[in-house]
Amino acid sequence: MTTPDGESGRELVPVEELIDVGALAEPGRPVTPRRIREALPRGWALADDNLHAYRDARLFFREGWILLVGLAVFGSIGGAFVLGAMPKGWGGVLRLGGLVLVLVLLGGVVAPMVTRALHRRG
Repeated sequence: MTTPDGESGRELVPVEELIDVGALAEPGRPVTPRRIREALPRGWALADDNLHAYRDARLFFREGWILLVGLAVFGSIGGAFVLGAMPKGWGGVLRLGGLVLVLVLLGGVVAPMVTRALHRRG
């Protein structure tokens, strides 16, 4: 069960839903926040109350640049090849418009799939 955090608006999830806190305990000692933080799955951060966790958006900022650089580099190279092969005149404009339409439609299908996969992995 998720609960909204009043201060930041983040969705908080009880730590027990993500990890087995009892397995982290050492005999005679309580579980420390550090041990809980280390045991959380990738993409999760421990809230200030040490009882809940939330999705850590920094994961996407750390690794998102790779996707952006790849899109820019390979998109530019692909665009140069496409424009070089296009016929001149209205036929080329219509063909380019069709390619852009296909690209947008495929992006609308593939982008949510990638986003779901990243959320599951985290």
